[in-house]
Amino acid sequence: MPLGGDDGDDGRGNPMKGLLKAIAIAGLALFAALAPAQVRLRLSVWDGDEALRIIRDRIVPEFERRNPGIKVKLENYPDYNLYHQKMLITYAAGIAPDVVMMDLNFQRLAKRGALLPLNTFWEKTPGFDINDYYKEIVDSHSYKGVCYVLPRDIAPVGIIYYNKKAFDEAGIPYPDGTWTWDFQERPELREKDFLWVCRQLTKKTKAGKVTRWAYSNGWPEIWANQVAFSTGAYPVDNPEDPTKVLINDPNYIRGYQFASDLMNKLKYQPSVSELTTSLMATGQQLFVQQRAAMYQNGIWEVPNMRKMLKPGSPDFFEWDICLAPAYGPASTNGKRVSQTVTGGSGYGIMASTKHPEEAWKLTQFMGGEYAMTEMAKAGIAQPAIKELATRPGVWCPGPETPLEERYPANRIATHQAVPFVRFAPTSDLYPEINNLAIKGLELLWQGKKSAKDVLTENQKLAQDRLDTLREEQQLAPFNWGLGGLVALAIIGSILFWVYKPEFGRKLTRMETGDNRAGYRFILPWIIGAVVFATGPMILSLLMAFADWDAIRPAKFRGVQNFVEAGTRDPFFWKSLQVTFTYTFWAVPLGIIGSMLLAMLLNQKVKGVTVFRAIYYVPSIASAVAGALIWRRIFSKDNGLLNNLLYGPNETWPVGKWLTSIYEKPDNMVDWLNNEQTALPALVIMSLWGLGSGTVIFLAGLQGIPQFYYEAATLDGANNWKKFRNITWPMLTPTIFFTAVTGFIGTFQSFTQAFIMTQGGPNGSTMFYALHLYNNAFANVRMGYASALGWVLFVIILIFTAFQFAMQRFVYYEGDSR
Repeated sequence: MPLGGDDGDDGRGNPMKGLLKAIAIAGLALFAALAPAQVRLRLSVWDGDEALRIIRDRIVPEFERRNPGIKVKLENYPDYNLYHQKMLITYAAGIAPDVVMMDLNFQRLAKRGALLPLNTFWEKTPGFDINDYYKEIVDSHSYKGVCYVLPRDIAPVGIIYYNKKAFDEAGIPYPDGTWTWDFQERPELREKDFLWVCRQLTKKTKAGKVTRWAYSNGWPEIWANQVAFSTGAYPVDNPEDPTKVLINDPNYIRGYQFASDLMNKLKYQPSVSELTTSLMATGQQLFVQQRAAMYQNGIWEVPNMRKMLKPGSPDFFEWDICLAPAYGPASTNGKRVSQTVTGGSGYGIMASTKHPEEAWKLTQFMGGEYAMTEMAKAGIAQPAIKELATRPGVWCPGPETPLEERYPANRIATHQAVPFVRFAPTSDLYPEINNLAIKGLELLWQGKKSAKDVLTENQKLAQDRLDTLREEQQLAPFNWGLGGLVALAIIGSILFWVYKPEFGRKLTRMETGDNRAGYRFILPWIIGAVVFATGPMILSLLMAFADWDAIRPAKFRGVQNFVEAGTRDPFFWKSLQVTFTYTFWAVPLGIIGSMLLAMLLNQKVKGVTVFRAIYYVPSIASAVAGALIWRRIFSKDNGLLNNLLYGPNETWPVGKWLTSIYEKPDNMVDWLNNEQTALPALVIMSLWGLGSGTVIFLAGLQGIPQFYYEAATLDGANNWKKFRNITWPMLTPTIFFTAVTGFIGTFQSFTQAFIMTQGGPNGSTMFYALHLYNNAFANVRMGYASALGWVLFVIILIFTAFQFAMQRFVYYEGDSR
């Protein structure tokens, strides 16, 4: 009898039971066949905490409720600066989401065929009318008349948050959006003149120290662009397909200089350096803490404002928003002239989706009334549908709007701002051009260079780069047949070099069997080496002669990548210079520091193992965490380093000497924001990782036979002679090893600059590896980045060969040389 008391009847002995089982199985199969298959879609966004919570907890569940056959997996990439890179990479890898959040950077995907045109979808969707949306945001997300992104929101940054309490204290009426600005203060206009208002709102001590700024913003270019755009300037001639860079326009230069003067001469706005060092706050935090009376940024700041300024809390004060001042010189005859950069986002459908119709349903819902209403009520995003943006109780507060959600009350100002918005260029070439256009702007914001000097130089660099990029669009396709032959020739040459010593040698049957067995054992490694090392290296070598972005077909460029690096790339020689300089200082200091520390830790004292562990820990700690710690140490006003150099009252002579060299009088050294001190700061930081070299030197010291020292002691040698004649010669193999590996490692330095300075200020910390990374992933120029990689390989190879040629100075015990 089977276990469990079953009689063992499987249905063959009971015809009715078997029939019922067959009917049940057939019914289940029929139900499974007739039941609609559930579609799974992936939705990618970059939204912050509050917006993400609303999408996850309200919008996506509501969509799934209305579309029971579709399940949505929400994926968040909160780092906006890397978001578009990740979308390109996932598309190239064949693992892209179905629906993606997108903004003005959509051309980088659309022109590569990675986004589906949306016109064909909405044309066959009953009841859908694209004219319900703001025309400005729809046009900005279209390319050659085809829309690729369904707008969700529009976000003018021509909005001023203002503190009513500050205006009351100064006796100034609240701004109603009819005020103006000019390059000089116009006191006759009083509260209608922006500069006059700023002067009244700024508070200073008798010593001249600002205790409350009149104005702050999200980033300096907000005001600079508003000034420049309002005077008719624009960075390029065509936002969709630029041919000329126009940042040397006199009006553009004047606007940026005026923005700098607002910080450095008029002192109405904190400088970038003050925000990151002495104040240790953002522009928004200054406003919330009542250390700035006005704040300019987009409406997306509202959720955080509401959290920090809850009615009834001790920190609360009455606040609202209004239109930013318009350009109002006498020549305008009272007509409002205001052009300000605006943001905006929406959703697009990736071309790789397997469910385009379902993806359109999700896109339409995410950019539709329900989703916009939920985001609008939270104060996160101004709806892209015009009627929703003006409907009371949705975007603008209504009679039943809860108290907290009534702030800001004048939200209709965002709607009023739309006719005056100017979108940034949407060309896929613009991000790379803009990187050159903004090069060195931090020096302008610090008052160390004029706008004319910075922008005139940058215009030449950016125009040259734009011309190069446009030339690359005309290249012929890459000949993969010839490329394959070259790859085979390289592989054949490698195999010939490996097996040449074996040619002509006859193997016995046993040796042949052993060889075959050996190859079977190492076959996994061979496959891994070919697939993950040799193969990619050969591909990168071929692509070094091509224009390739890993998505579109490669185009043959010949040696032009290498020519461009040597003659037209403004960062190539600069990055080499920076890397060589860093290596020249960091490697010797690292070797000397590691050797001295190892000699100290080689002493036979109690607890020495604990000290060894303490010194070694930083070398295995996270490089990112270490960079963040050192960024705080190098802080200008509150950093540990300046506190040690300047003393408690900023009177110590070392600090004063540094100030006389690197900074203005009575100003402490701003290590990471000063072009002269940023790289030395990273060299100092490199000493943080002495522990790894110390372990190697410690091993070398402990490998020196003690009888050498005993014999030297008997001969009367002092400590210096012992070091010079015993320790140093016996450590030369260790020194040689650390020098070779140190050079290779420092020449690939990346993390410090990427986290702490992003290559600035003015390229003074632009390491070669960071430059390569920017071209590969930020500019999506895999072909050019491959060329840069091979240049780096050759440089390291030459210097390593040179170091090996110098081995005659290295002492190897027992060597017959």
